Amino acid sequence: MSNKSLNQLLTAVTVVIDFCLIGISIRIAYWLRFESGWLQAVAIHTGGNPPLAFYFQLIPLNAVIWILTLRGLGLYWVANEVSLETGLSLLKASAIALISTLGAVFFFYHHHEYSRWVMLLACGMSAGFLYLNRLAVQRFKQALQQSGIGVSQIAVVGFNATTRQLIHSIRGKARKSYQLLGVIIGKQLPSEPISQHVLGGTTEVRSLVQKYQINELFITSPAISHEEILQIVHDCEGLPVQIRVLPDLYEVMIGKTHVVDFDGIPVVQLKELPLHGWRGLIKRGLDIALSTFALVILSPVMVAIAIAVKLTSSGSVIFRQERISRDGTAFRIYKFRSMRQDAEAGIGHTWAAPDDPRQTRLGRFLRRWGLDELPQLFNVVKGDMSLVGPRPEMSGLIDDFSKSFPHYLDRHRVKCGLTGWAQVNGLRGNTSLKERLRYDLFYIENWSLAFDIKILLKTLWAIKKGGSFQK
Repeated sequence: MSNKSLNQLLTAVTVVIDFCLIGISIRIAYWLRFESGWLQAVAIHTGGNPPLAFYFQLIPLNAVIWILTLRGLGLYWVANEVSLETGLSLLKASAIALISTLGAVFFFYHHHEYSRWVMLLACGMSAGFLYLNRLAVQRFKQALQQSGIGVSQIAVVGFNATTRQLIHSIRGKARKSYQLLGVIIGKQLPSEPISQHVLGGTTEVRSLVQKYQINELFITSPAISHEEILQIVHDCEGLPVQIRVLPDLYEVMIGKTHVVDFDGIPVVQLKELPLHGWRGLIKRGLDIALSTFALVILSPVMVAIAIAVKLTSSGSVIFRQERISRDGTAFRIYKFRSMRQDAEAGIGHTWAAPDDPRQTRLGRFLRRWGLDELPQLFNVVKGDMSLVGPRPEMSGLIDDFSKSFPHYLDRHRVKCGLTGWAQVNGLRGNTSLKERLRYDLFYIENWSLAFDIKILLKTLWAIKKGGSFQK
């Protein structure tokens, strides 16, 4: 597990624990105000204790407000050190959450009376509990990394004075989440001796990334030429590797790329892994919720189709085929069989034609309405696929396509999908692969939750019109 993957997992854990702690804070605040008797001298209340159930109804709203506030203040980035600044940010978040909750109560729960003391105490305790939660998560992360879990494998491309400074930072105590594997040298040899292990040259960077399972590449500029940088980016297409550039001062001043701080060293982030962190969690949550709902609603239809396939032709009901998804991972895609059982015998991997003679009569109907794709909802639930993304391609065609179409492997930076931006724009089946690639890459670079919903709605509209979205 890489450092990035560990951060994602711990972020999700932090959110869940935060939700529980916020609810616990409200319960304790209610006890302090109405049941302990400790605040009677400063908080006079003559109307009797309000029902505890009123405050339990408030927990989901208050927790959502807190979590959105914490997200907006960057307090779910577990890579950051927990410090005094974290505590101050949590106090700021508590003030925002208190004001927002009081406003929301006024609009949504105006028929209940809530104690301002309970609200104030709950926000204060939440801030303290959430700080302790982050401290515990950080200690847990450090313990995992000491055992070798969640440590990113790093290689430096090129070598100069900036490289030496970076290596010193990586080996510092604050950078235990990174392991430096060595240096990859460029075409122009460095003018000074390299004190680190040399992994190889830039011409073999793709094989080096795969061999050493490198998670991040730090390219030293101008030790590596612009032409070599572009070639490295091209060679690493489709691989789960983060590419960053250590620029010289001139490049920092004129560049429009995203500059991040790496232990005091300006680093240009050249290639970002899409749909990571919060965006990936949101997309995965949407996939699970909608695909599970669809399976429940469509289960009678799927059972009827399975029976019809079995009765109308010999062979298995479900067709399984190896496809390629994110990071080049192979998986078995599920479809209702729409062709003869021996349709691939002697032919191998090839696209089906619109009037393919191998189709069964029922299969032709299923493919027209996209019903043969319904079992892929199980692929989505399993995590093989997403509801929306580039359509998965057959493994036997990947090598040929990647050689013929530049940036083709960039489609594998995200999970493949049941439907996609290319499909809802009419690029289905045996259509221009170059155009499909253009639409797929546009989707990857411009993803948003609203974009996914738009594609899903356009897919439903296409099915309603009788235009299948698959292939």
